Amino acid sequence: MKKQTKKQKQKLVEKKEIDQLREELARTKQELYNTKMDRDILKKSLALFGPSKPGKKRK
Repeated sequence: MKKQTKKQKQKLVEKKEIDQLREELARTKQELYNTKMDRDILKKSLALFGPSKPGKKRK
């Protein structure tokens, strides 16, 4: 078994960190997309049905 030099170990650590950051970025982008979709749905439903006021009935 070969011994790894400090530079090789550091590169492995950096690669793992980069992979973790990429995964986190992908999750964050997906969460942002989902949030924007939720917002758009709420905006359209508000435009269609108007604001709801608790305690008052529509005629």
